[in-house]
Amino acid sequence: MAENDPRKAIETTGWLTGLPITVVGAAMNVAKGVSDAAAVASATNAGAGFTLSSDEARSLLERAKRLRNNTRVMLPDAEALTRLTPPAADPGSIGFNQQAVKTFGNGKDSLDAMYQYMTELIGRLEKALGIVGESDSQAAADVKTAGNSDQGKGLLG
Repeated sequence: MAENDPRKAIETTGWLTGLPITVVGAAMNVAKGVSDAAAVASATNAGAGFTLSSDEARSLLERAKRLRNNTRVMLPDAEALTRLTPPAADPGSIGFNQQAVKTFGNGKDSLDAMYQYMTELIGRLEKALGIVGESDSQAAADVKTAGNSDQGKGLLG
């Protein structure tokens, strides 16, 4: 198939693409009957990636969530800085304001990227820990239960 063939599946790439995260002792591995030694061997054979203990992964997950939350809190202020107007209509004020707004825009873009990076890392860590599968199963069960009940059949309940 040619490089630009539209039939070819296109992988969505992120900053962690190709870097699997393996958690030794994760509930997901235990449920699959995978031993800690087998998980480490599999991760080692896979090449690049991360192998963490369950405690390390949970600690990293909490740190990533705090960083993502801190970044989310900063985003509105960063956005507001990109809308500054010059104090006067003179060329010096206008030129300085343009440069300042451009710099603040770059800072906002950096915060946006950091938020996206942390969101991807959190998702990968949760998947490696088996958290996503559990929460997805619970969410599906909750939706099914709500759909089968007589309550909430419309906007007014």
